[in-house]
Amino acid sequence: MKDFIVYLTAGYPSLEDGFRIMEAIADLVSGIEIGIPFTDPIADGPVIQRASSYALSRGLRVREVFDRTRQLSKRVSVPLYYMTYYNLLYHRGVGKFAEDAKEAGISGLIVPDVPLEESGELLSATRKASIHSIMFITPTTPDERAVEVARRGSGFLYYVSVTGVTGERREVNRFALRHIGRLKRDLGVSLPIMLGFGISSPDHVRSATKVADGVIVGSALIKEIDPSLPVEENIERVRRKIEWMREGLS
Repeated sequence: MKDFIVYLTAGYPSLEDGFRIMEAIADLVSGIEIGIPFTDPIADGPVIQRASSYALSRGLRVREVFDRTRQLSKRVSVPLYYMTYYNLLYHRGVGKFAEDAKEAGISGLIVPDVPLEESGELLSATRKASIHSIMFITPTTPDERAVEVARRGSGFLYYVSVTGVTGERREVNRFALRHIGRLKRDLGVSLPIMLGFGISSPDHVRSATKVADGVIVGSALIKEIDPSLPVEENIERVRRKIEWMREGLS
């Protein structure tokens, strides 16, 4: 069975309601990426940027995310991941951030602004904490580099389907699909490859999982969340969207 991983922003539509949504959809997914908002999110498109800005404007603090994650991890059985930016790790201390994440029940860290050449401290910290460091590959990643990324990373490879930021697209990048096939078939990459950025319909899921081991969906779900609505309605909206998109797995 292919994996269906979701991304939701911590603190959106509020700290409590955001984690209630995560708990309520855990039975539908293979894993949950918890986005920790940062003021300069270079990989995030407009939908996730707005959600992050909203959360930060309401005073969200990293320690609150850790506290809520600790509670969530005791209530769900799927892996939890943090996706955030290196500045937050550096400020807390990379080793301490990894250890605190492990203690909170996190399975891995996804840090999009740390290039391979500068990943040594992060990889050392995650290994010491016994959690995964999820590395990125893009359509423009050279073969030799892709193999090295796969060798150093763990958990899964995050394949960024487009050259750009997160957000919905009309179709899945066909070159990316061919590239994933070649990575697995010709280059011997055995680490599971999850395709993200732009996945927003059952057709996208169906196309992606013909070659990838799963998909990651973020913006399409966050668009369903309206801070003016009761949390129960937001839960229902997000669940319906996931159920609809999962039709592409059949």
